[in-house]
Amino acid sequence: MNTQNPTEALEGTCFHCGLMLTKQNIIHADIQDESHDFCCTGCAQVCAIIHDSGLDSFYKFAPESRDWNTPEQAPEDAKLFDSLELQADFVRQFPDGTYQADLLIEGIHCPACVWLIEQALQHMDAVTFADVSLTRRRLRLRWKPDEMLLSEAILVMGKLGYQAIPYQEDLEQKANKARRQDLLFRMAFAGFVFANVMTAAVCLYGGSFFGIADEWRAVFEWYSMVLTFAGIAYSGRTFFIGAWKSIKAVKPNMDLPISIGISTSFLWSSYVTIFNPDTVEHHVYFDSVSMFVFLILVGRFLESSARETAGSTTRHLLALLPRAARLIHDNGDEELIPLRSVKQGDILRIKPGDRVPVDGEVLDGYSEVDESIISGESRPLIKKQGSQVVGGTQNISGQLKIKATHLGHESVLSQIVELVEQAQDSKVKIQGVADKIVPWFVTIILALSAVTFLYWFNQADFATATMTAVTVLIITCPCALGLATPMAISIGAGLGGKLGVLIKRGSALEQLLHLNHIVFDKTGTLTHGQLTVVHQQVLVKDESQLWSQVHALEQASEHPLAQAIVSALEPFPTDKNLSKFNNIAGRGVEGSFNGSLLHVGSLGWLLSEGIVLTDEISKQLQHEEQQGHTLVVIFNDKELLAWVALGDELRDESSSVIRALQSQGVIVSLLTGDRKASAQAIAAQLDTLEPIQVIAEVLPGEKADKIKALQTQGFHVGMVGDGVNDAPALTQADVGIAMGQATDVSAHAADVVLLGGLNKLPTAFSLSTQTMKTIKQNLALSLGYNILVIPLAMGGMIHPLFAAIAMPVSSLLVIGNALLIHKRVKG
Repeated sequence: MNTQNPTEALEGTCFHCGLMLTKQNIIHADIQDESHDFCCTGCAQVCAIIHDSGLDSFYKFAPESRDWNTPEQAPEDAKLFDSLELQADFVRQFPDGTYQADLLIEGIHCPACVWLIEQALQHMDAVTFADVSLTRRRLRLRWKPDEMLLSEAILVMGKLGYQAIPYQEDLEQKANKARRQDLLFRMAFAGFVFANVMTAAVCLYGGSFFGIADEWRAVFEWYSMVLTFAGIAYSGRTFFIGAWKSIKAVKPNMDLPISIGISTSFLWSSYVTIFNPDTVEHHVYFDSVSMFVFLILVGRFLESSARETAGSTTRHLLALLPRAARLIHDNGDEELIPLRSVKQGDILRIKPGDRVPVDGEVLDGYSEVDESIISGESRPLIKKQGSQVVGGTQNISGQLKIKATHLGHESVLSQIVELVEQAQDSKVKIQGVADKIVPWFVTIILALSAVTFLYWFNQADFATATMTAVTVLIITCPCALGLATPMAISIGAGLGGKLGVLIKRGSALEQLLHLNHIVFDKTGTLTHGQLTVVHQQVLVKDESQLWSQVHALEQASEHPLAQAIVSALEPFPTDKNLSKFNNIAGRGVEGSFNGSLLHVGSLGWLLSEGIVLTDEISKQLQHEEQQGHTLVVIFNDKELLAWVALGDELRDESSSVIRALQSQGVIVSLLTGDRKASAQAIAAQLDTLEPIQVIAEVLPGEKADKIKALQTQGFHVGMVGDGVNDAPALTQADVGIAMGQATDVSAHAADVVLLGGLNKLPTAFSLSTQTMKTIKQNLALSLGYNILVIPLAMGGMIHPLFAAIAMPVSSLLVIGNALLIHKRVKG
């Protein structure tokens, strides 16, 4: 390659980036024995690299108008990304020895950029996988670390003009926020234009009524034309970009008829305004154009808002981990260090109330850990030497010393994150009915408009033919067709919020209608998710004194079971004679009352003390456990004095909701991580039309697998849950439904959130039914309108003024029908 400065200005554009060439920036370069002009040496170098690498097909994919910036040089600090400590945050190691990294790519503009990056990386022998997401601008790269450093791939992309940095969730959120803000600005400007143009339209069409002189007509028309052009240029440019892409891909989408409607209406109105021909009747349609741009942008803004919340699940999941951990050094000293500094094999101390920072093995200590966010088990689990603990869970009573065993991508919580992402990626995106009709609709309308022009050109003159053909395009502009689906979904989703049914993804309104199998989580969904005293039995005469002593002991404890017992014993005053209180981790509490020692704790603790129970008492306690209840026993050094049974009670509406679903032919299953006996006991308490299937003792990762198994059997599955462990299953299901008191994670993973409680589930189904019925009605209205007016317009029987009025009226009919959803659905 050789370069030289030009001695005189040349016309044309840069061969690589498409920028206009000026006297100051023309560079000549020989690429594979052919001379080309470039705007800078950077473009010339990149072009040479592309051709030398055999990637010259890039220019077949690149758009004709290449508005990307001049390529930048490779980052000088690329070598920093080879640091193992830095890679710990964004690089994952696989069993086959390969590494995988997610990188955020700056400079991606089009599918050609995606193709170029993937091809360039896949040509590297050490790269086993390279996939670029155009919408997220994210590269997922897998390579062999013993054959290549990560910096080598980053440098290759840098030479091509793309900056690669480690992917971080907040960077993607910033990019999404910027795109949504741009859409908001364009929508607001379109609204401003629409309001002002409509004001001018009132003066144009009602000038004589308001006493406005005819000579002002031209002023209002020019005013409307300039404003409308500004609105199209700024607010409506994305329609034309999308239409051009659909034409190149030979796959017409909604942007194509939108662009045709906007451009034909505007160009004809501008022609009439500027040239004021005497051969045609004087009518302009700037008000219709501005209204159309504004309404479509409103719908797209609402859709964008829904999509933005869909990608925040993993961020809320990882927020469960603490930011720091207590590291125990070899000399016994403790130090609070950042979580990212914890290494495999480090010894950590977990104090009562702390969240476990990493997955690990208990080396010393005895405590109870609340793992409900991971396992779904409502009762705390005992942890002692040799037990495994999971990052993100809550330590309750005693201290634990653990050894870190699984960090980063290998942890249970990270695996749940991975399951959520996989389920989200595997979901099939619905395609609206309108999108399937539009390609045929557009082709037919264009053909009919052309036929109309040819007919009237032969029968009358050019002006009449043009006016009639444009009238066909204007009156058949697919405003109503484009608004039929998004408007109904927007109204339905808004109404759902008022009725206690939060619709987080519009597609859920369609998919709810097709569900034929509903899977319920147990804890916190069918039940209240809170242990309460369901039965208590005293075996001594002085019941009041005993319960006062138990009240005093449990009030001094911070255990969740103790809090439930304290609530039940509120009528009994606390005994003030408590002394020598002792909290024994994993067993219970004890204290002395006037020299007599009293124990309150687990049945296992009582049996370990050698206290013998009668056969009758043993049968009673065994019956309570079979009912899924948790037992707390009260005893002294000699005998059992009393016992309390605690359970997670069913919601009052659980049975009625399930009966309502079964009456509609929906199959209902119960899915839980609890023990089988507890789950079956809950199922037996439900008053249902048919027995429900019980799937118990399911691990977190298995819940999504159970949902997937049902889907492979042909079922359309809805999942109702409220815990973190339900998040993968919620995303795997055709529709994920979370309870209103659900954790942030499950609420973000779900498609629907029942803010008003479980009894709002039938409301969600009713909302789905009415919304989909309204969409079908809207499509019928819009298509029926077009079928009616097209023959009239082709026959020259419709006045252009009527066309301008009819087009927004058809949209208003669709909007008005969508608003009727409020009357059709009752909460």
